[in-house]
Amino acid sequence: MRRITAAIIAATALALIGAASATDDGLWLFPASQGAGTIAAWSAQTGEADDQGGANQALLLERDVETDDNSAAAHFIGLEGQQLRVLSLAYEYRVKGGACTATDPRWALFVRGRSGRQYEVNLGCKLAPSSPGAEPGWVRKAFSRALVSGAVMAKGGSDALNGVVTGLALVFDRSLGHTYVDNIHVQSRIGNTWTFAGDNGGTVPPGGAVGFTPEQKALLAEPLTAAEQLTQDELFASLTPEEWAEIDAPAPY
Repeated sequence: MRRITAAIIAATALALIGAASATDDGLWLFPASQGAGTIAAWSAQTGEADDQGGANQALLLERDVETDDNSAAAHFIGLEGQQLRVLSLAYEYRVKGGACTATDPRWALFVRGRSGRQYEVNLGCKLAPSSPGAEPGWVRKAFSRALVSGAVMAKGGSDALNGVVTGLALVFDRSLGHTYVDNIHVQSRIGNTWTFAGDNGGTVPPGGAVGFTPEQKALLAEPLTAAEQLTQDELFASLTPEEWAEIDAPAPY
């Protein structure tokens, strides 16, 4: 693995420094590496401008060794129990040397359907439309409410669409390489944007270790469906009028 640790800032410590000045929205981002040859951490002087200070941090997700279950991920805590229909997501990735494929980086959205069944919906970088980032050399990937709901519908039908979030992570685990992401945005009934580690929202971080559960690991290991490898336009065209009517309907609770 490339020796870039000098530029990496300890994410947990910096998440607490400045947390008091962040909006108390109850949403947290925690980078977590799993397995050999992986890095998930905030990195200084590699990103776009931060909303405080001059560190210009970006979130590095890197995987340099291919094994069955190693990953670099950013885990988002605080969305548990939120409805799927109002969820939208976005980030910007650095073009220079950065991967953007159907699998890496991707949002891994864990869902409990109304039936109680567990789903994992993959929203890869390739899926979302591209637009200019906040600074040159960066590309914005926006996963609108319609796009997230459409992907959930394609994966688990109305059972998943009418379910709730049980977990969310931005994952790099299928390719070898790395990506830098910045201006990471999550919006549900609550929302937050991360420009650096101190943007974690709330004054008391959740306790316990951060990582994937055994059930989530099993879901992550499943092959992507055909729908999960489409672009937004292709996915939207594949949905039936009946599915669109359900996507557009008000949430049942």
